[in-house]
Amino acid sequence: MENIILHVYYRCKSGVAEDFVRAIKDSGVQALVRAEDGCIQYDYHLSLEENDTVVLLEKWCDADALAAHMQQPHMETLKTLKSRFVHDAVIERYE
Repeated sequence: MENIILHVYYRCKSGVAEDFVRAIKDSGVQALVRAEDGCIQYDYHLSLEENDTVVLLEKWCDADALAAHMQQPHMETLKTLKSRFVHDAVIERYE
């Protein structure tokens, strides 16, 4: 199977994009995801072109790894953080 790549664009509430990224790192979610079987890349970046936008670059070895990722308990922590900091998100998927 081929790798699956996701580009996730989080449009954050005004002025909190850096706080969002810091909260993800401080919560341990990023490290937990990176340790998952099949995770090749999981990196958050602040956009230099769009204020209040955080871009997540994900790369997974296959669809099964991505599906297992979505069932992990730490995804609930991420969901809670998103509710605090994010207005909406757009996901681009490449296979």
